[in-house]
Amino acid sequence: MDVTTQAEEQRAETEGLPADSEIVHAEAEAAQGAAELPPLLTPPEPEKLNRAWLRLAYALEFWIALIAIFIVWGQVGGQPHLDMMAWYVKLICAVALALCAVKLTSAMVERPRAWNIASVTWLVAILVLSILIFCITYWYHLHEQNDEQGDENSATTVSNRHFEHPLLQHVITRGRRNC
Repeated sequence: MDVTTQAEEQRAETEGLPADSEIVHAEAEAAQGAAELPPLLTPPEPEKLNRAWLRLAYALEFWIALIAIFIVWGQVGGQPHLDMMAWYVKLICAVALALCAVKLTSAMVERPRAWNIASVTWLVAILVLSILIFCITYWYHLHEQNDEQGDENSATTVSNRHFEHPLLQHVITRGRRNC
């Protein structure tokens, strides 16, 4: 209440104003009380997380994701196919997938809602990279060299024309005459 309202109340008490001015006075107090009401409750502001701890957590998540990617890729895709691949193909695919996993977590943590447009985008990126890894592994599976070239009981002939010199035929006679 301000000073003029208090002065009017004191004067009204001493003079005894009619009922009309009491109604006007009550309406003024109601309007003033409505103005003093606090605004509607807003959701509390989320606590700001310490960025140093978040960076440490993201780095740890990256390394764990990288290890998990190589383990799962070797188990699901087959270690022989992974062994045939060039090292840079494996490195690029695994680092990109681990980075997308960290970015997905970052998008979920730093926004008010966990499933937002950024987190869905990173999830789609993870799915696309997973399909790319599948296609690369399948390509290496199709182009794998077969170890089974013939029957185990078949004889293999090895000839080396460089060593079949006429001088050697006279020196090493055992191989030609005793067969």
